[in-house]
Amino acid sequence: MSYESNAHSPYERAIQRVPEGLRVYLAVLPVTALVGLFILYPIARAIYTSFFERSLLHPDQSTFIGMGNYANIWSSAQIHQVIVNTVLWVVVGSGIAIVIGFVLGWLLYEKLPYVSVASAIVLIPWVLPRVVGASIWQFMFSGSQGIINELLVQLGVVDDYVVMLGDPSLSLWPAIVGMIWRLAPLFALLTLTSFQGIDEHLYEAARMDGATPWEAFRYITLPLMRYNLAIGFLLMLIYNIRNFSMVWVMTKGGPGYSSTTLPVMIYRSAFVDFNIGFASALSVMLFVVLLVFSYYYIKVYDRVQGEF
Repeated sequence: MSYESNAHSPYERAIQRVPEGLRVYLAVLPVTALVGLFILYPIARAIYTSFFERSLLHPDQSTFIGMGNYANIWSSAQIHQVIVNTVLWVVVGSGIAIVIGFVLGWLLYEKLPYVSVASAIVLIPWVLPRVVGASIWQFMFSGSQGIINELLVQLGVVDDYVVMLGDPSLSLWPAIVGMIWRLAPLFALLTLTSFQGIDEHLYEAARMDGATPWEAFRYITLPLMRYNLAIGFLLMLIYNIRNFSMVWVMTKGGPGYSSTTLPVMIYRSAFVDFNIGFASALSVMLFVVLLVFSYYYIKVYDRVQGEF
């Protein structure tokens, strides 16, 4: 018997002992182990911790309180404002980013020369590190030093400098502006690629039949782009609802809870108030919301795959 056969025989004998129906799963066993270690275990641990009262200052001491943390979420004085902030953050921010991104994508497709160079320039807000982008907007919206305040004063919109990041009624909106600036280019690129995937002969045939630009847009562009736009919209929602850095860098969720979104509240509960149990319950709630959006994203994606 050769050296090579001796080297492989123990492995082959071990494989032979595995039932034939289970051998197919051996190839995916390492990946499954990694998924379980880095994804499933943290999720299970967060769910488990959410049933305990536990402080980060004393991680070895915990008290089982069942659904107490979940009850505390809805009895919290801040949760209603946090939910409203999160809805505004996700719906308004995503909606405006999609509209601006769609217009930018259309301009890149129809008007601008050197599309590849223009696309690279448009993507700069997206490729910048999140903290860098948030810091830029924090400086721009600062009091007397910020360019936004200076422009508003020079244009006569306001009489004096407004500390927007320190005003409870305004503090969330600068962060929304920064988030739109970051996400609109991504949707613009998605829109551009969707336009480029439409056969030009369809538009030529529509023009020959006397279709107006609006009719061509309504009956050709939108139907052919609807799934790509739906996927982009769902990705925006998934990204925004878990976005943390823009709000935290610009306002840290303040003043008070005026600009706090759900991810920021999770961070503050865990690493400012040191309440790990309550933060875990909030994380589970956020996880469920993300599961819902992810479910619809997969359904739309599968429908797209089925049509091609």
